Amino acid sequence: MRLTGSRPMPLLLVHPSVDLTLELYVSPALEEAIALQWERIRQRTVRDTYVRSLEYRLEGLLQDCLDWDLKPPTDAQTSYATLLAARHRVPVPSEAMAYRFHMAMFIEAWSRKPFPNDQRNLRPGATPSASPQPDPGKPVEPSDAKPDPDAQDAP
Repeated sequence: MRLTGSRPMPLLLVHPSVDLTLELYVSPALEEAIALQWERIRQRTVRDTYVRSLEYRLEGLLQDCLDWDLKPPTDAQTSYATLLAARHRVPVPSEAMAYRFHMAMFIEAWSRKPFPNDQRNLRPGATPSASPQPDPGKPVEPSDAKPDPDAQDAP
């Protein structure tokens, strides 16, 4: 508990392997509540449950505070990258699956490359065709028309 007039004591977040120590200052009311909570959880099993709950919530908060490029890719990015990878027959790099920046770079690079010939008209849910289909919105030019081998010649 805090003594009147004393300087706030920070909570310390320590990561020894990268020599990181963050001093997190909280309001005096929260600091006092944390001290009371810690007194209540002296029993090991109760403390372990509290710590797991704190870890779960803290992980989300820390992730929210990361720079955009260090966050995991969005679900939309992952879906689009998976589609591009399948169309181009390449794997999605592990770095792209871990970091939003690398995912954006993968998408940028592969979305600009032409699809292989058998994938040219492939849209999600479609199947590749042996030859490209004409654009349904474009009038058929005589040079584009192909004779139908099954058609009967008129007399």
